[in-house]
Amino acid sequence: MYSVVPYIIISLLRMQLSSFAVFLSILWFLVYWILGGVFFAVISLLRLGRVRKLRFSCLFSLWVLVIGIGAAFKGIEYSQTQVEECLADATNRAQIVTSVFGCGFSGVFGAFLIGAIAVTLGGFLIFAISRTKSRPWIVLGQEGEDEKGVKEEGGGEASKYF
Repeated sequence: MYSVVPYIIISLLRMQLSSFAVFLSILWFLVYWILGGVFFAVISLLRLGRVRKLRFSCLFSLWVLVIGIGAAFKGIEYSQTQVEECLADATNRAQIVTSVFGCGFSGVFGAFLIGAIAVTLGGFLIFAISRTKSRPWIVLGQEGEDEKGVKEEGGGEASKYF
């Protein structure tokens, strides 16, 4: 009985791996996007450089989506061969459960870490592409004098518009 069980589990795993890969793709995308976004927000604040935020966020979101999908499917692919090898050696139910989770974890998590490195390196490249040397054309929150040197509020001088 136990010699047939691993082959049944392998066939069930192959059918369900695609749905698990879709779930992992969504999960990895969210993790990479949130943690990578926070990381690069801190980097942009520390460097005090001007970044085209729209360009960076669009390119970074697309990059993270591609890496999340790739890491999920490659992780499943790597772990599938390891799980099949572990299932072939399993003799009882405890070993079957352990082989599915224990042997599959290293492939999936290894692909996640490789994806995290790719997100970081690609993010720095996108950050470099999105830098700008020009001054912003809209400056918000600046008090004091405007372009002509006329005081805006409370100075007693009349504005050139009112």
